[in-house]
Amino acid sequence: MNVLIIDDERTILKTVRAQLWEMELEVERIDIADSAAQARECMKSHHYDIFLCDIVMPQEDGITFAKWVLEKDPDVKVIFLTAYADVNYMKEAISMQSFDYVFQPVRTEELKSVVERAVSQIKIEKKNRETMNRGAFFQTHEENILEVGALQYLEGRNVEASYLYRLVSLHNIYPAGTSVYLPVLVQILKTQKKLQEIEKPILRLIYQNVLDEVFEALRVFSIILLEEDGPDFIVLLYWKRELSYGRETIAERLEVFRILLFRILQTGAAIYCGEVCEPKRLASSAEPLFQARKDNVRRESRIFCPQKDEENVESYSYKLQLGAWKKLLEQEQFLAFKESIVAYIGKDYHRRMNASGMMNLHQSVTQLLLLYLVDHQIGSEQVFDEGLPYLTYMNAWQGLDLFEEALSHIAGRLQELSGEGPLRDVVQETAKYIRQHLDTDLSVSEIAEYVGMNPEYLTKLFKKNTGYTLKEYIVNEKMESAKMLLTTTSLPVTLISSHVGYGNYSNFTRSFKQLVGCTPMEYRKNTAKQVPQKGGNNV
Repeated sequence: MNVLIIDDERTILKTVRAQLWEMELEVERIDIADSAAQARECMKSHHYDIFLCDIVMPQEDGITFAKWVLEKDPDVKVIFLTAYADVNYMKEAISMQSFDYVFQPVRTEELKSVVERAVSQIKIEKKNRETMNRGAFFQTHEENILEVGALQYLEGRNVEASYLYRLVSLHNIYPAGTSVYLPVLVQILKTQKKLQEIEKPILRLIYQNVLDEVFEALRVFSIILLEEDGPDFIVLLYWKRELSYGRETIAERLEVFRILLFRILQTGAAIYCGEVCEPKRLASSAEPLFQARKDNVRRESRIFCPQKDEENVESYSYKLQLGAWKKLLEQEQFLAFKESIVAYIGKDYHRRMNASGMMNLHQSVTQLLLLYLVDHQIGSEQVFDEGLPYLTYMNAWQGLDLFEEALSHIAGRLQELSGEGPLRDVVQETAKYIRQHLDTDLSVSEIAEYVGMNPEYLTKLFKKNTGYTLKEYIVNEKMESAKMLLTTTSLPVTLISSHVGYGNYSNFTRSFKQLVGCTPMEYRKNTAKQVPQKGGNNV
């Protein structure tokens, strides 16, 4: 594995190379280049797996060079080195799926950590490619039967433990009775890849490669059980009893596994970690994991370490909120009614809004709604229509996103039925606010606060109605304003940049060229040629 460091400062080149050599990483070469041009010359002689590249360089910046490198070889990892904490640079680096970035001067520990992660990901991806190329299907018919039986046993759907014990004995590399186990439930959340299109034996081997890489140093091994009717899976981790690892140690490595899942498969995951136990206690240790998955109504992507008989949300009352929500309904403030409920669940300061709590809250809100419908002689069929069947609404307690969508539909229908017309045009209010504040560095949270909605819902609503995300719309409006100023005034481009809210001139120029297809100066010259000159023969 080879590394190339690119920076126009010779001192930084020598310092970073010295730091890397001292780390004794799994690399064969560490070369340096003081420009993108010299880096290209180095690449003619050697292949590099990892690039540590400065962003701000003369002639050709690091972002441009990295795009060129990734087009040639998407499997390499680019780590940006920069002394500028410029948010726009970071956004562009992330959008082009660079591996990571660190700020100069970088501490040796931080540099080692990010390079080690890059090395690990390269090794994993290489294993995955080899697996895909071989088309390896190693699961036997017997193993499939055992896996289904073991899953049903762990989930409490049968009491036959022999499937699990047989599966464990087939996979465990240690003598019987010398290992301890820890069950882990992995819940797949949002994913940018269609995991269902990857055959399960291949998907299993991808997961296995990542787990092997993460736990190799601890000498911890894994058995993977894929759920048949969904993307989630169970991992049985095991190691020699004498190693005496606690749950905290394993949970730390599972966080690395969660991050690598996102990097490799663009997949968010919630990971539920059980207790260390003997094989006969695996079902008991796994039991809280399934309840914790059900309780994760906010779909949080993190490590959970649930225990049996954890305190229930019902010990925290929300009866005070019900009175406020009832008043909002009576005042026909339907949007505020919906937003208040969503905000209450979303904040959940005690982190106690589990499945039981959501179900109870849903039932209480339903009672409020039904009482309102009766008092105002509104038939339930007028609210629960094709857009929101009643059965769909009754199951909406299972997730905050489902409940929010259902409440949005109900608020809209109630507003129409009240005779006040549709809900206020939040999209138009948002667009107007953006146009009035083009000279500032607008943020989504700032706009959401102005219109009185949470940022996630406003973003979804704006995209649905305009086809643009809020960030795309802001950039488009800024560039339209810049084009008008370039055409109708003689203001310097640097001043125009600040007029449309760009503190960094190079960021403005880059955004303008990406959207318009030419630089601001080129645009001004091109449009000037098309404008008739005064005193000429033009009519």
